[in-house]
Parts: sequence; structure tokens; C-alpha cells
Amino acid sequence: MKMLNKIMLLAVLAILILPGCGSDDTGKGEAKLKLASSAEWTQRSDGLPNFQEHYGFEFPELAVVDLGLAYQAVGEGLAHVGIGDATEGRIVKYDLVVLEDDKAFFPAYNPAPLVRKDILETYPELEKIMQELSSRLDLKTLSMLNKKVSIDNEMPRDAARYFLLQEGLIKKEPPEQKDAGEIVVGGKTFTEALTLGYLTRYLLEDRGYKVVDEIGLGETAVITPALFSGQIDIYWEYTGTGLMNVMGYDEVVTVPRKCYELVKDWYLENHDVVWLDYAPANNTFVLFTSRELHEEHGWEKISDLGEYVSR
Repeated sequence: MKMLNKIMLLAVLAILILPGCGSDDTGKGEAKLKLASSAEWTQRSDGLPNFQEHYGFEFPELAVVDLGLAYQAVGEGLAHVGIGDATEGRIVKYDLVVLEDDKAFFPAYNPAPLVRKDILETYPELEKIMQELSSRLDLKTLSMLNKKVSIDNEMPRDAARYFLLQEGLIKKEPPEQKDAGEIVVGGKTFTEALTLGYLTRYLLEDRGYKVVDEIGLGETAVITPALFSGQIDIYWEYTGTGLMNVMGYDEVVTVPRKCYELVKDWYLENHDVVWLDYAPANNTFVLFTSRELHEEHGWEKISDLGEYVSR
């Protein structure tokens, strides 16, 4: 099966490498720098065109592949670098090295719990409860949680429960029923969002709340109105998504704290929604390379790729 997947990936790369590019392999010396990217990233305002202008170099070769195949392409030596999500489990699976965004191009995308103001006023202890969780979610932790689900085939609910037990945030035995209140927990539909939803559910249940489960309700266009209208009480959102997709903010903000303050103020003023403390993990776009090429060429930051191209 692994060999079949590699053959299929080779076929896709062979078809989708842009015309006019060379076909040197990625292993040694004078090979042309090849980027594996999803089609979406080549067209976004925070994607390839502005990236190349910002960093002052162009990739000699580009392979447009499904986002999930970029990690495999780099991990199996079919591309020099790939573009993907910072907390993607396949970065761990293929032992990929994330390059430093030394010229600060990629937007901030830190996850944080959003809660309706009236709910927080009713249950002010929620802020401290959720901060206990969010403070633990750094890049390594979220990546490993994602790997457990997307690579190791654990259910998001199982990965979430095991993590909370491991961190001592919940008790092994079911909690005593308390009348702490009822909270409707929502969540988006992709792997990380589902896991964040279940982390929230089990944590609140352990604290005695009755949780109404709306995890997996839908993506931004569905779940944001649900929160604003009071159909759900709390869910995890990304600062960059709130800024650009919901607020319609034109400027790319790369500093996590600045991005957080902008969305925090706007959501509270316009929709009576509170952004609680964000997690340390910044699930922005990242460029990554293989461990082998990292050690061979000494690539530590994105600017190193520009120097490689200009040789």
C-alpha cells in the first residue's frame, strides 16, 4: 500500500509540475528548488504571489498537489519544501523541519475559546477553567494530538480524553453530578477543531456542567452566526480567521498578540462575544523541509531558501 501511494504521488507530481520547469531530483547539489503546494495557497492574498514578492525570490519549480500530499512529497524526497499547517500531524509523521518565517509573512492563527458575554457573566469561572487548557496547547502538543487522530486513527474524543487525563485536568472516574449549569459547546468539522471541541466538553463535564454537544456543527460561515445568535455558547476559533474571514480585515497581521487584541475588541463591541486567552500554538501556514535536506544544506529559515536559489 505504501508503494502504491508513492507511485500515485509521483504520477500526480509529474502531471502538475508547472511547464518550463526542470526535472532535477531533490537529493544533491545543483537541483532546482521545488515547492509542493495546494492550489489554494498559490492564489491566496497571503499565499504564493505575495510570499515571493515579500521574500524576494521565486521557486524555480512548483508542484500543485492536494494539501495532504505536500507533506508526503517532501517526506519522501519528491520536493525540496512544502507548504502546510503548522500543527498538522504529518509534520511529525515524516519528521519534517519547519523553517523560521524570519521576515514575518504568515498571519497569526492562534486558537482561542470564544464564549458569549452573558454566559461568561453567569459562569465567570469559565475563564480560569479554559485558561488551564489553552495554556497547555503549544505547537508540539497540538501537532501530536492531530497525529493521534489523522495518522494513528484515534477518534478525536478518545485523543482528547486521554490528553486531559494525562495532564491531570480531569478525573478518571465520572464526576459527581453537580448543578454547575448548562453550556452548549460547538465546534468545527476538521480534525483539530473536533479535538478542541471534545477537550472543552470533557473539561466542563468534569467541572460539573451539563454539556449540550454541538461539536462538528459546521465551518466558519455556519458556526459564527450560531454563536452570535445564541444557538451555541462556546467554541474554538482562530485569531486570523476571525480577523480576515469574519471581520473582513484587509491587512495581514503576523503578531499573535496584536491579532488577538483586534478580534477581541471587535467581537465584544459588535456581538457581545468574548475571546478568552489564546493558545501558544500558532496554526499558521509554514514552509517545511525534510530532516535530510535541513542537515545537508543548513536551512533554518525561509531566507536560506532564497540564498540557495540565487547561487
